Amino acid sequence: MKKVVYIVKPGIARVTFKALVGKARNSVTMMTGNPAFPTPNPTLDMVTEGADKLAKADEAFDFTRSKLAKTDRDNAFADMKSLYRDLGAYVQVASEGKKELIESAGFDVVRRPEPPALPEAPQNVMALATKYFGEIEVRWGASKGRRIYKLYQTEGDPSVETGWELIAETGKNRMLVKGLERFKTYSFRVVAVGAAGVSTASDAASATAA
Repeated sequence: MKKVVYIVKPGIARVTFKALVGKARNSVTMMTGNPAFPTPNPTLDMVTEGADKLAKADEAFDFTRSKLAKTDRDNAFADMKSLYRDLGAYVQVASEGKKELIESAGFDVVRRPEPPALPEAPQNVMALATKYFGEIEVRWGASKGRRIYKLYQTEGDPSVETGWELIAETGKNRMLVKGLERFKTYSFRVVAVGAAGVSTASDAASATAA
């Protein structure tokens, strides 16, 4: 079974002064005596001190509305944010990304984005001679996770890996191949290219140019 890793979400990007004080104090309460977090860094005393300092600075500004009180509050706010981020980093490491442990420290979680999967090999590849001399139309089904397709052509045995030549790169699901020799059989296969890499090659499809 694939392990799911969760990430600590401090949730302080747009937090208010009072809300940050509440978050910090809640984490201190939940981490106190919590065996999953034996040595918090920063210490819970430091986090409590930072929360108390911010709460007092916020109250002082509400009372005086002075420029000095605003500076003190803003500095305490920045210090508390830094402490809370550092505490979150400690929780992340100590919890090994386990959701229940992160939440037991009073933090929210987000699921770690899974790496993109390799695109699927294109299916239903068809090669069809057109009514025009020296033309073959190649079509294939869409591939999940692809950005572009690479179309390969061979004049030899399509079951052999050698002899394949890249003739086009496209974001579409079809390609009109021109300039082919009349009455000659050509084989085509497609690979899908995505963020995670290249798919396996599709099955080959063959047609004889008119």
